[in-house]
Amino acid sequence: MESYHFRVCGINLNIQASRPLVTGGDMTPFLCENGPADLTIFCRAVDGVPAPGGTPGLRDAEHLVCSHGAAVHRCRTKRLDDPPYARLDYNCAAPGRAELAVRAEDWRWCTDHMRLWSTVYLPQLLLPYRTLVFHAAYIGWQGRGILFTAPSGTGKSTQAELWRALRGSEVLNGDKAGVSLRESPMAHSMPFSGTSGICRNVSLPLRAIVVLSQAPENTVRRLGPSAAVSALCANLFARSCADGGVPAVPACLLGAALGTVVYLAALQAQGILQVYKKTRKGQAADGAFVDA
Repeated sequence: MESYHFRVCGINLNIQASRPLVTGGDMTPFLCENGPADLTIFCRAVDGVPAPGGTPGLRDAEHLVCSHGAAVHRCRTKRLDDPPYARLDYNCAAPGRAELAVRAEDWRWCTDHMRLWSTVYLPQLLLPYRTLVFHAAYIGWQGRGILFTAPSGTGKSTQAELWRALRGSEVLNGDKAGVSLRESPMAHSMPFSGTSGICRNVSLPLRAIVVLSQAPENTVRRLGPSAAVSALCANLFARSCADGGVPAVPACLLGAALGTVVYLAALQAQGILQVYKKTRKGQAADGAFVDA
């Protein structure tokens, strides 16, 4: 077996693989020395991936999820009626271990540095460790982390680059970020960064999460806990169907909403710098803004 050790979101992760992984790219900054693992994933190549049993949950063109009690089976398919080419098995009642079976002919494609973490459903496996993964650009500014979260094409990377150019911040990941809530909220880079190509393994105390949208005028408001949970959920990487770990999602979202500042910003291309500075001087909660 090939053994690989990673440090992701403050978690020691070990992958035991029956064949070598295609390492490199975003994966490299997260490789670490051997040590005790919080989470071990056993990956093996097989001639055929068995269909899962249990109660069906999610079913679409790329995913099939079934569960049996706390046991969860997550399969990946290329088309709706195709047999699975990869299957991840884990138990929500006993986190720390997962098993991945990959069809041998798809091994290199599924386990390279671009696709491995989605194949093993890493955001789902991090939930027991009170860690959420967001579609977000992550910057470091004055020793703390700020996340800009939004759907693709909204302007996450644009805002992160503006902060770098105009405020001297550092872009740590252009597309994905983790938030751990085991103690005080921490921001983390992830070992995948979409097409941004920006990926550094840096963790910082979380200063704020900014939920972005585009608008002809610049507006921003600080969200209260209930509104923050709703806004953050839209950009969260965690599937809730047929998973005994589902209660962890709202609990973690509420923890994020209570533990850090969450802004909703509708902005022109360069609006967030000016509006954010103004907002810090006042109070805003669920739509009300008051200048200090």
